[in-house]
Parts: sequence; structure tokens; C-alpha cells
Amino acid sequence: MPDDKILISWDDLNSRKVEARLREQQAVARNREYAQLKEDALPVATAPAKPSIWSSSIFYMSVFGLIGGLLAWSAGAVAVAPLTSYLGAALDYRPNDRAESEALLADIRQIEAARVVGQLTDEQAQGSADEVRRAGRRNPYFRIATDVNLSEAQRQARRETVEAGARHARFVIDVVSYGVCGMMLALCLTAAEPLTQRKFAAAARSGAAGALLGLIGGAAAALLAGRVSSAGNGSAGWTRQLFVDSVEWGAMGLFLGLAPGLILRNGRKLLIGVAGGLVGGLIGGALFAPVQALAHQPQIARGFALVAIGVVAGLATGYIENAAKSGWLKVATGIIAGKQFILYRNPTYIGSAPDCQIYLFKDPQVGKRHAAIHLLPTGIEIENLPLGTATIVNDRPVARARIKNGDQIRIGGTCFHFQEKRPRGK
Repeated sequence: MPDDKILISWDDLNSRKVEARLREQQAVARNREYAQLKEDALPVATAPAKPSIWSSSIFYMSVFGLIGGLLAWSAGAVAVAPLTSYLGAALDYRPNDRAESEALLADIRQIEAARVVGQLTDEQAQGSADEVRRAGRRNPYFRIATDVNLSEAQRQARRETVEAGARHARFVIDVVSYGVCGMMLALCLTAAEPLTQRKFAAAARSGAAGALLGLIGGAAAALLAGRVSSAGNGSAGWTRQLFVDSVEWGAMGLFLGLAPGLILRNGRKLLIGVAGGLVGGLIGGALFAPVQALAHQPQIARGFALVAIGVVAGLATGYIENAAKSGWLKVATGIIAGKQFILYRNPTYIGSAPDCQIYLFKDPQVGKRHAAIHLLPTGIEIENLPLGTATIVNDRPVARARIKNGDQIRIGGTCFHFQEKRPRGK
């Protein structure tokens, strides 16, 4: 410690200024001592460590997308089952009523045809038809179709009433189903990056924001469902279904990528996330109908589509992010060796505080805000902040310096390699 005295007043003793000034004085003293070291005593950057598989944004985004798809599938089923049961009791609605009514009416026609050709007696035909009617007594479409006391106009009016109730019920179910699915997918995709950096508070914030936006996206997809279906009525059945599914899930996917960019308040990150989510939604939605046709099980098709949306959205986001990056820091040594940090934020803070964009945890040599990366029109600069040991660029301590492709930066026990595709200012 230097001999400089710190003058404080009585008011200072009753505030936090003393502690702050002491920390600043200690940091200045450390930097002075570090500056007096000879060049051969300075730390030398070692060869890059073998990168972890989690260092690839394409990999970890696709894994979290897969987890999100599985969670969306299970959570959507859990949420929809009791709601469908409630609507069935309250609105006399069941999703398969129309198809079931058609099957029951076909059974009655077959019974009548068998009676006409003499395969069944009148008594046998009547008994069989009564059994079919008992099976369909809870089906509103079947009741309307078999009520002999109704005129054709009355049947049409009652069918329209039943259809209106079914549309409302389906809309409520779609909002809940799409909303829950979007929430789970967005929760996983938006929390992926901070979790790989062990920034748990940031992961919680990103996940919460992503879940909210995913819920909104799911509701938007449900609102689009009817409109898109009507718009595609002129198309052939298979083409129309692909179009409808792709647009519905694409709308939800678009919302999945909003959260990271909104939280960072970064337009570039926002566009990358939206593009990745949209691509994932469009591809996953397009796979829905073909898988359902092959599996003959809507739930299996739904699960496959949700997993595809999550994985493709993660892959697309990671790929687009890698393709769009211009400057980034790759960790060569340290706890998170292999991790890449794309420079979006200006300034980008490096330090031991969890709110830093590059979070270096469990390193006593790293200050809370140790250094800052500045993205300037003329180039990228790094600034040492007086809250830790020195910031070393190419084995030399710096106060503020321009960095270029290939430079080695050491902060505490972590060494970075700076890389850029296209130098700024050129």
C-alpha cells in the first residue's frame, strides 16, 4: 500500500464511500505494482485448450431446443387434457364429434342397406340401429342428423349453433395449447446462452422474458389459425394443410427469438433470434402433417413437430449468429475454455459481476467490472478498468488499446483470442 492518506469526514463514516474509496485505492496500488514488473515476469498466454462441445452455440442451442420441444409436448398435453374435459362438460364439446357422427351415420346406412337386401330382419335392423343411436346420444351432430322432428332448415340452424360453440372451444384450447408450447420452447431457447456461461440470474431473467413472449406468440399463432385456414381454402388439401401448419407454427417461432434481443436491447441480436425462430417454426410446422400421416397419431405428430421446431430454431439461431458475427472473443484458457463471446453490446463488460456480458467467475484477480470492449466505427478497443489486476494484451498491460485479429488478451486467469472477420474502419 502507498503512504497516501485517505481523508474522510464524519459523514463519510456513515456512508458507503469509505469502502468504495478503499477498494479503488487497493486496485490502483495493485496496478502500480503490476506495472513495475519486468517484461519476462508477465504472464504468457498458453496454447488454446481443447474446446468443450458446449462452446458451440449451434450445439447448445439445438440441445436446449430439443429439451424445449419435449417439455412443450408434455406440458401442452397436461394443460389441454383437463381443459378439453371441462369444455366437454360445459359446452358439450369434444374434438372428434364431427368425425364420430359421420362414422355413426355410416353404420346406420349399412344397417339399413343390410335390411333392404334381406341380410337383417326388420327387428334385427331396428335393434342394431338403436344401439348405434345409444352410442351417439352425447354427440350433438349425430343427434341433429337423426332427429326426425327437425326440418332441413332447423337442422342447418342447429348445426351452425353447434359449430359456433365448437369454434369457440377450439380457439380456447388452441390458445392454451400453443401458449404453453411456446412458453416452454422460448424458456429453454432464451435461457440457453446464459446457462452455458453459468449466469443463473441472467438465465432466469431471459427465461422469464422468453416464456412471456412465447406465451404471446402461442396466442398469436392460435389467432392466426382460423384466418390462415380460411385463406388457404382454395388450395388442394395437402398443400393447404402444409401452408396452414407452417404459417401457424412460424408465427409462434417468430416470437420465440425475440427475448434475447429485447433483454440485451440489441437490434442485431433481435434480428438473429427472430430469423432463427421463424425458420424453426416454418420447418417444424411443415413437418406436422407428413408425420401425422405416417404415424396416424396426432399426438405423435404434434410431439415430433414441437421437437423439430425447437431443434431447428436452435440450429438456425446458432448458425445465423455464427454467420453474422464480425468480432468475438474465444476463451483459450480458464474455466470456460473454448467458449466464444460474440461482441454485440457496446460497451461489452468483462468482469466477475454476473451482470457483465462476459462473466469470469471464481477468479479473485478479476474485478467486478474489470475491462470494457468498445465497438467504434474505426475499430474495436479494450479499456482496463481500475477494479482488478492489469488487463494484458499480447503480454503487455494496457490502459486502453486497439485490438486486432489474432490478439491475445489475458484477464486474471483467463486468456482470450480476439478474432474478427472484417476489420472495422476499412
